[in-house]
Formats: sequence, C-alpha cells, structure tokens
Amino acid sequence: MKNLCLSLLILLIPAIAIANYPVTITTCLDNMSVALDIRVMNNQTFVRLENYESTEIYCETKFKAGSDRRTRKTTIQSDKDGVMIYSPRRTVTRMYVTVYCSDEKESMADKTLLEYSCWKSTKD
Repeated sequence: MKNLCLSLLILLIPAIAIANYPVTITTCLDNMSVALDIRVMNNQTFVRLENYESTEIYCETKFKAGSDRRTRKTTIQSDKDGVMIYSPRRTVTRMYVTVYCSDEKESMADKTLLEYSCWKSTKD
C-alpha cells in the first residue's frame, strides 16, 4: 500500500509542477522569415525564435502578466535561434506576449505597431 501511494504521488508531480495558463501572442516580425515557439512550463514562459534570414535580426519580447511586465532583448544570427524566458513573481491567470523583430537595431518602443505587420493569436 505504501508503494502504491508513493507511485501515485510520483505520477502527480509533473501535473503539479506544470502551471498552465493561456497566452495571448502578438507577433510583429516585419515580414521576416522567423519561426516562433512559445511554451509554458513550471510557471515560466519560454519564447524561442529561429532566424531564417540571411542577416542577423534584433528581437524584443514584452511579457505582461497583470501588473507585472518585463522586456527581453536579443540579437539572433542567421540560421540560429534565441530563447527569452520570463518567470513571473505572482500567480498568473493569463499571459500577454508581444514579439517584435527587425533587421535594424533600434528600440522597438520607438516604433508603433502600425509600422509592423502583426498577428495575434491565443495559445491555451
């Protein structure tokens, strides 16, 4: 009986450790060949970008969960990938992620969303 309870507890650990919440994603990739993958695991949001352009690109990812906001920036070389991670300090019920990529190194805050071709989707 003791082994059965221990086995059940071990089976439940992955379900407890993974915090799933819906993520609303806005991607503004400036018509570039960039692959995007977003994962939520252990109350962390991972954004992986893969650059298929012939030159390096500059990406900025904004994470928003309630009043908690963070921005991550990275430069991704041609045929390489980059990962940006956000670990909120509070319990999250919904995450909003906006990814901007450009071939020019500039602050994405200086541009408006109208200057990008953006797509919005939700991942549950």
